[in-house]
This record gives sequence, structure tokens and C-alpha cells, in this order.
Amino acid sequence: MMKELGVHQLHMANSSPAIWEDLVFVVTSNGRSDEELPSPKAPSFIAVNKDTGKVVWQNSPGDGILKGQWSSPALGLVNGVQQAFFAGGDGWLYGFNARTGEKLWKFDLNPKGIAPRARNYGISTPVFSEGNVLMSAGQDPDSGSGHGSAYRIDPAKRGDITESGKAWHYEKINRSISTAAIGDGLAFLSDLDGVLHCLDVKTGKPYWTFDLKSPIWGSPLLADGKVYLGDADGDLAVFRADSKPAKPLVIDMGDSVYSTPVASKGVLYVMMCPPSADC
Repeated sequence: MMKELGVHQLHMANSSPAIWEDLVFVVTSNGRSDEELPSPKAPSFIAVNKDTGKVVWQNSPGDGILKGQWSSPALGLVNGVQQAFFAGGDGWLYGFNARTGEKLWKFDLNPKGIAPRARNYGISTPVFSEGNVLMSAGQDPDSGSGHGSAYRIDPAKRGDITESGKAWHYEKINRSISTAAIGDGLAFLSDLDGVLHCLDVKTGKPYWTFDLKSPIWGSPLLADGKVYLGDADGDLAVFRADSKPAKPLVIDMGDSVYSTPVASKGVLYVMMCPPSADC
């Protein structure tokens, strides 16, 4: 990406690809360096042929990039059109025709009137569920704590859908780099300050919050009627996946948990970071 496309990566490419048919969708992590944007014309989001490696189409927020871009792309079939969702480093979420790269819509992840340096962007991954996209916004953790937002968006709209496509806006969340977990009508979102939020996925109504009192970098896992969430202090909290609040079971893992737990065949896998390691 650097040599052939001129990408200048900030903190390297820290996102995961998404694959559909013969296309691989990748966020390049093109970003700023010492407040300068070395490669404003370099692509930020590309679709690559998985057999040849040839770039099929590309897109970029250009000069609008605030710092960097580390969100992973997501996919969703909307009214018969396969869409690719990209959270740009300019603070907008975009929907593209996955096959052609045509920009179908864009959505501002920040409330109106916010100062440029306070603008958040997408580091979490957009979640496509029941025809809508759920997305929380934040900043690079090096930027510290701050006010965040979470949205449910209708991707069937076209153009600038900041207002027309807004199903709901949840403002009582801090900056988040974590991807939401959705199931049984509930959405679980965690923020960098260490708070887990339980919302009604259709209305955005908050049911409860719980403060783990430690930074959260990973994402909640919803499995077997429970929500699993790790924090930087090394605790793995296990919540009941319910709209009624209850104290979680907390397991001391011994080391920081910056990852997202993974469940497979009845076994829960949790990757930890020893205090001496450069995580």
C-alpha cells in the first residue's frame, strides 16, 4: 500500500479486512504525521481482487483526515444492493456499492457545531443488524478521554443522511474504540473510560450502565446469554445479557485484557498482555 498507492500510515494498518465474493475490502490507515498530511490523495479505503491483488476501486476523505484511520470495514445487503461500510478518518461514515465503489451515502458521526479538534471518528467497526448500521465514535486512545456518540443509521437512504438516516443518537457515552455487540433486541457498547452501556437496539433507550473503572480497548462479546468484556486492569467481567441491571461476575486474569474475547465450541479464549510487554 505504501509503495504502490503512496499511503502514509499512522500507527500502521490496525484494521481487519472484509471479504465478499472476489473482493477484499481494506482500510489503508492513511493518516497525519506531526499535524501534516503527507499523502492527501492516497486512498484510505480500497477494494482489491482477492486472486490478483489488483485494486478494483478506491476512495479517500482526502484533506479531511483528522489524524488516522483504523476502523475495520463491514458489509451489508440493503434492498438488494451489497454495501461496504467505511468509517473515514474525517469523522464521517460512508456506504459504498461494494461492486462498483459508487458512494451511496455519508453520515456525520459528530453533532453539529462541534470544534474541529473535538471531532471524533470511527475506530470501532460498523455493525450491520436488521437492516441498520450501529456505530460508535471516538479517537486514538493517545488523545485521551472525551465526549462520544453512538448512532443507529438507515443505509437505505442516499446522499448526506446525517439527519434523514438517523434512527437514534445516544450521547451519554464517552469516546469509544470498541465494536457493539447486538442480540435479542439489546445493544451493548463499551467506551474507553471503562463503562458498558446496555441500550434498546431499536430505540436507543438506555437500560443500564456499569463502570469497570478501567480503560476498555476490546469489544464486548455476546454469547450464551452473557456479555464478556475485558479491561486494562486485567479483569474479565461477565454480565447477564438482560435489560435489567445486575452486578457482573469479575474474573482476575492477572494481565491486561486489551483484546475481545472469542468463544468457540464451548471454550472462551481471552488474549492478555503482560505488564512488561509493549502492547
